[in-house]
Amino acid sequence: MSAAEAIDHIAIGHDLARKAGVNLDKARPRTRRMWEARGLAVIALARGDLEEAKKIMRPFARKPR
Repeated sequence: MSAAEAIDHIAIGHDLARKAGVNLDKARPRTRRMWEARGLAVIALARGDLEEAKKIMRPFARKPR
């Protein structure tokens, strides 16, 4: 991952959150990390790497009850 991607995924994640109506200024740290991970996953998907996107989002998957 390049330095540009490291910066961009945070901005992309924050933009996605804003568009979804989520205020990350008041969000818990885990919620912020989840949206930032979504930004990174979007970058992986743009490269055509579905497996990497799944791997990035795996820690945030809901656990079956």
